[in-house]
Amino acid sequence: MNPIPSMRNINRNLFDVPASANALEEYDSTVAELVRQAANHLFTARRDDDQAALDEAYNLTLLAAADLMKGAGSSVYVRTHIMITARLVELEAALLAAGTKTAGERGGRTA
Repeated sequence: MNPIPSMRNINRNLFDVPASANALEEYDSTVAELVRQAANHLFTARRDDDQAALDEAYNLTLLAAADLMKGAGSSVYVRTHIMITARLVELEAALLAAGTKTAGERGGRTA
């Protein structure tokens, strides 16, 4: 069993899963695609101060959460799935930003 302090940090790899693994993709590839799209819009919204992109990121996050709820059934709180999905979008957007910063430091381009 994992110690409670370790379990509280959701970003920590608790189960020795390779960093290249994408559990969401394996669980539900449709939701994973919605999360990626939302993250791209969120990244664009932050970079360009674009309200339309922010609105689209919000809408895609809600769609992804709704799709996760369909799979989970009605016995789980909706808010939990929305919060988890929003966190995934935030993490994806942070990865995009980190990739852009790293490429910028190298003088390269990102896709």
